[in-house]
Formats: sequence, C-alpha cells, structure tokens
Amino acid sequence: MLTDAFLSRLDTLQLAVRGRARGGAGGTRRSAQTGSSAEFSDYREYIPGDDIRRIDWNALARFDKLFLKLFMEEQESAVTILLDASASMAEKWELARQAAETAAYLALTGGDRLRVYCLREDGNRMSPVLSGRPAYARLCQFLDACEPAGEGCLAEAVRRVDGLRKGLCFVISDCYEEEGIGGTLDYLRYCKQECGVIQPLSAFEMDPELDGAVRLEDSESGRKVEILADRAVIRDYRKTLERFLDETRGECFRREVPYMLLDGRKNFGEEIIPLLVENRFV
Repeated sequence: MLTDAFLSRLDTLQLAVRGRARGGAGGTRRSAQTGSSAEFSDYREYIPGDDIRRIDWNALARFDKLFLKLFMEEQESAVTILLDASASMAEKWELARQAAETAAYLALTGGDRLRVYCLREDGNRMSPVLSGRPAYARLCQFLDACEPAGEGCLAEAVRRVDGLRKGLCFVISDCYEEEGIGGTLDYLRYCKQECGVIQPLSAFEMDPELDGAVRLEDSESGRKVEILADRAVIRDYRKTLERFLDETRGECFRREVPYMLLDGRKNFGEEIIPLLVENRFV
C-alpha cells in the first residue's frame, strides 16, 4: 500500500483523458452528451463509495434498493487496469503493483469507475467494480491476493478480458512479447479503449551485475542457459535492451499511446509523478 504522504501528493493530480467520458453519472469528467449537469438521464445501482448526495431516496422507498441518479453532462469514465501477472513480473512485482495502485488511486479520486485485472496463464483475476476514495483499501486487498505465476502471453490474456467498456485503459507489463505490444494496443483500440502503457523493469534487467561463468534461468519456462558474462556479452545485452525499449516505445508513439518506463534502479516515490506529467498521463 502506498504511503499517506504519497497519496496526498496524488490528490493534486487528475488522469488525462483526450476524449470525453461516457459512463454512469457521478464523476467529474465532461460527457460527450449534451445537456446541463442538472438534467436527469437515468439510474444505476449504488456502489459503496459513490456520492450519497446522488441517491434517489424515493426509489429506495419503492424498491428497497439504493439507486443513484444519472445526469447528462458530468459523467464518470470507465477506467481499466490490465496488470501483467506472469512469472516474468515476479522480480519487479512490487514496482508494478505500486504503478497499478497509483493509476487506480487517481481514477478513484477522479470520480471514475475502476476495474483491475491481473492477467495470468491459469485465468485472469478480476476485481469488483470500485468507485470513490474509500475503495482504495478494497483495491489493495485485491492486489494482496494476486501473485505473478506461469508463462504469459499478454496478447492472449488481454483477449480473455470480458466486459471492457469504452474508457481509459492502463497496460502495466514488462512487454516481453515476441510480436511486440502493437497488436495488443490495436485490439484495445478496437474495444474503444484509450490506452496508456507502463513498463516496469527491475534493476537487474536494466543493469545486470554479472561477471564470469553464470547460469541463467527463464522465470517462466524454467529453461537454463550458461554464459560467460564478459564485457562483450554485457555490452551486447545493453544494446539489445535499448533496441527492445526503443521498439516498445515506438509501437506506442505510432499509436499516440502515452508510454512510461519505470526503472527499478530509481526511487518510485521520487520518479513516478514527474514521469506521469512528462508522459501525459496526468
């Protein structure tokens, strides 16, 4: 769970959405629909954390259930977080989780409806729909129950996600995909998602401290390989890593998708907010 001091810093920020929101009422984003915020539109069931000022008490008396009034102009956006939970994420899981909590908190405090998916080979884990600042604790409980495991194919896991509503979507993954992340972003765009990509990499991945004969093991397949980690090998690795990051960044930029690299060598609390601003997430 993020510290109270860090959450207070996030309170000054709001997620950036290029398009106008479409969703249920109660949020702070301006809808594409016409009319004033006082113009009634519809009802939906109350979710803990919703603004109780919008509860229709007459509907409670009639149906013995809580309903919220929906209005035309100010509507909430649907925010989805797709968190890669394959075994390759284990070494940077805490970093990825902090990124997920940050994006989630901004959605909850922005009046949006949030759902988080942990994407795993043995089946995606799905949070309940969350709304309002008090739901942050429920989000943390959900993430506590998620652990990275198994081989992963991000593209396949994303296609198993059901019920995507038009809205804002964050993909948090190391992006280790043979075909790159472009196909996944194209699919999400087809599902009417406005995407952002956050790529966490561990300190070891960014700068492996290896010397001499070592045995490396693939965290997903278990396959082992022995190498002689001399200067030439480390130099080639760094060139390959830079090429991989450039390709991932390029896939995002060509689709006008905000992209952010989280470097595990750096302090998350000090780096994340400037990165969010610099890369147009807020």
